[in-house]
Amino acid sequence: MAPHALTDLHDVSGYFPSTAHKAWSQPPAYPKNPKAPLIEPVLNAKIALGNLGFGSESPKNVWNLSSDEISEIEKNVRYFLSLNLPLSAINQTSFPLTSALTSKLRGIVGTVYGEQQFFILSGLDPYRYSDFQNVIIHAGLSSHVGSKRGMGGRTGRHNAVIQHITAMPVDRNAPVGQYHGPPSQNQDIPFHTDNGDIVSLFALSRSKSGGSFYLADSTAVYNELAAFHPELAQCLCRNWTMISPSPSGTFDTRPIAFPNHFPGRVLINCSRARITGTPSAPRPASLPALTSIQRRALDALHYTATKHATKIQLEPGDMVFFNNLSMMHARDAFVDNEAAGLKRHLLRLIIRNDEAAYELPEQLRDTWRDLYEHEVEEEEFPVQKELFAFACSH
Repeated sequence: MAPHALTDLHDVSGYFPSTAHKAWSQPPAYPKNPKAPLIEPVLNAKIALGNLGFGSESPKNVWNLSSDEISEIEKNVRYFLSLNLPLSAINQTSFPLTSALTSKLRGIVGTVYGEQQFFILSGLDPYRYSDFQNVIIHAGLSSHVGSKRGMGGRTGRHNAVIQHITAMPVDRNAPVGQYHGPPSQNQDIPFHTDNGDIVSLFALSRSKSGGSFYLADSTAVYNELAAFHPELAQCLCRNWTMISPSPSGTFDTRPIAFPNHFPGRVLINCSRARITGTPSAPRPASLPALTSIQRRALDALHYTATKHATKIQLEPGDMVFFNNLSMMHARDAFVDNEAAGLKRHLLRLIIRNDEAAYELPEQLRDTWRDLYEHEVEEEEFPVQKELFAFACSH
């Protein structure tokens, strides 16, 4: 079942979609705007992923690593360690692969920026490796897909390029105001996007139950709203005042949806944390309050995405790459059992391939420059679990 919303009793920020908007956002019996262009969603099948043994039935966007390929990856981990370089130095040169492996990884670029929009690499066993080695594997393989790593929290003075998505206990001695947002908890995370071109997630371990991951085609979601609730689609195309991740408190104003930027494809850039705030960091009172139609439009985006979602049960060792410019993603709530070694833990990287990258709308270019234009020596790789910073949050 796709992610559900918590009730308003649990959250006053509006980060979690209101259940009152769910029934309201259902389409009527006929389109209000029948002339709106409707594009068939790319993802038209539910694909259960994460288990090995697809064999000849493997979807073309799933790659099960062979034992020889895994050995080659492990050899490159040892090679990188022998160089005695910082993690920021991981690239195609310091993490070289055979021409066959390199060609396969570069093929992911065309898949992710193309019609399929996402790719799963499966077969690694993260339990065989140390935390440090798992970071090397993720960054090393990703360096053959994206030429740049995003520093998601740079505007908030947080230079990490890799983030840990895992439930973290509340620290009663933490400094006042320390952010403890949804990526560091076990709640549902509604449909949203991050900032950046390609998001890569590496599953290190899974939960006892729950925690399913979902992807939804942004074009299909937007076009359903445009056909059945054009007033909400139009609202998404107007300017919204976003919460700034910067300590200076500045903010930016821009649309959420860009329906005319790419031929045949709609770009959605929608970080709910930057719009509503979260229970841990509500929207500042100094910013204009969201209007009722903005709240309905934001929640309709989530509930419509649930109908177009592909469910992916990430298993340990799965590495997913997806087009964050053309897909929204979400997560179910989950329950861990640490005593049994069942604790959901993902690593996140945000990457970009300059050769294949889309031209961005003007309103997003400053954000992307902050994300990707930095010296690699500035990059930090927290190997141990740490809280997901608000500046990196979604």
